[in-house]
Amino acid sequence: MGDTRAPNGRNGIRVDHCLRIMPLRDAANGAIAPSDSRTDASASPGAGSVARLAARAIAVTITSCACLFAAHAASDSGTTRERIAVTLPDGEAWARRAIRLVVPQAPGGTADVVARMLAERLESALGVPVVVDNRPGANGVIGTEFARRAAPDGYTLLLASTATHAMAPHTSLAATFDPLVDFVPITNLAWQTKVVLVSTALPVASVSELVDYARQRPGVLNYASTGFGSSSHLDTELLASATGIALHHVPYRGSGQTVAAISTDEVQVLIASLTAAQGTIGSGRARPLAVLSARRSTLVPDVPTIGEAGIPSLDVRTWLGLVAPAGTPGAIVDGLDRLVGRMLAAPAVRSWFDVQGLEPASGTPSSFEALIRADVAKWGDVARRLRVRPK
Repeated sequence: MGDTRAPNGRNGIRVDHCLRIMPLRDAANGAIAPSDSRTDASASPGAGSVARLAARAIAVTITSCACLFAAHAASDSGTTRERIAVTLPDGEAWARRAIRLVVPQAPGGTADVVARMLAERLESALGVPVVVDNRPGANGVIGTEFARRAAPDGYTLLLASTATHAMAPHTSLAATFDPLVDFVPITNLAWQTKVVLVSTALPVASVSELVDYARQRPGVLNYASTGFGSSSHLDTELLASATGIALHHVPYRGSGQTVAAISTDEVQVLIASLTAAQGTIGSGRARPLAVLSARRSTLVPDVPTIGEAGIPSLDVRTWLGLVAPAGTPGAIVDGLDRLVGRMLAAPAVRSWFDVQGLEPASGTPSSFEALIRADVAKWGDVARRLRVRPK
C-alpha cells in the first residue's frame, strides 16, 4: 500500500485515520496489511436535543480531525510534544522498533477509538510505529490472553478495560489470566459514561415508563450486550435487579452490532457507552432515557442521570487503561506513565475526549493497580449476587 501520510503535512502527520480505521502494520516486518475495518457510525458525537445531536453527528469527523491537528500543531511549538527515550539496565535504548498495542475488542468500538488516538500520539513522541492490533472475542479474553503471553520487553501493550480486567475473571472460564499478577498497570486513560437506550418502537420515554412496561411483560423485551459477562451484560442485569424487571439477554459480538440491533428494533433495550451510541441517538434511531453517571453529560444535557430517574444506587462507571505483560521493565512503565499523563493533560486531547463522550483519567501505576484491585472485588461481588456463573 502507498504512503498514508499527507503530502503537505507537517512532521508527516498521518491524516487518514480521522476518516477511516487505519490499516494495520505487521509488527514483525513493518508491512501494511490489508484491512476491511470501517469506522463505526455509532462513534459520531452529539449534544443536547436529538436535533442538536444530529448536527454534531454530521460534524464528528471534522471535529475529531481538528482536535488531532490542533494537538500536533501545539506539538510543533513544543508545548505538548516530547520525544522520549528510555535506557534499560542492560544499556539498551527503548523504543527502537514497532510497538504493538493490542485491543481485545472489535474495530469501531470505544476501546478501538481510544487506542488509535493513543497510537497516533505515541508514534509522534517515541519516533517508532505503534500498531493497533484488534483481537476481539470471548468478551476481550482472546486479546488479553495474547498480550499476557507476549514478551515483557515493552513492545507489546494492552488496551485494558473494566470488562477484561475486573469482569472477565469472574464470568469467563477462558480467562486463565490474573489481572493483578500477569500484567503491570501503566495508567488509567479514560472513564466511560453509559447511557440507557430503548428502541424508538417502544412506547416509553423515561426509565419509570420502561420499568412499568417491562413489569407488565416479564421476559418479553430483549436487551443487547457485547457478550456474556461483558459490561453491557452485567450493567443491564444490575438495572433489571434494581428495578425488579425481567429482560431477555441477546449477546452480540461487538458494540457496533448492538447499536445496529437497537436501531432496527431487533432488541428493545441497550446500555452502551456514549461514545458508541452518539450516532444512533443523533439520527433518532434510538431513544436515550438516562445516563449512568453522577452528573448529566454535556453531550446529551437533556437526558437525566439515572439518579434523577429514580435509581440512585446504580454505579456502573467503567474505565479504559494501558497495561503491559508482567515483567516489563519499570523504566518503560514509568516512562510511558509520564508521557501518557502529559498527553492526557493537553487541551486538544481533552477536547477530543469530550467529543467522544469520555472523561480523561490520570494517576500513577500504583493508583491504577489499586483501582483494578478494587474493581476485581466489586465486580466479583456483582457477578455472585446476580448469579452470573462463569462459562
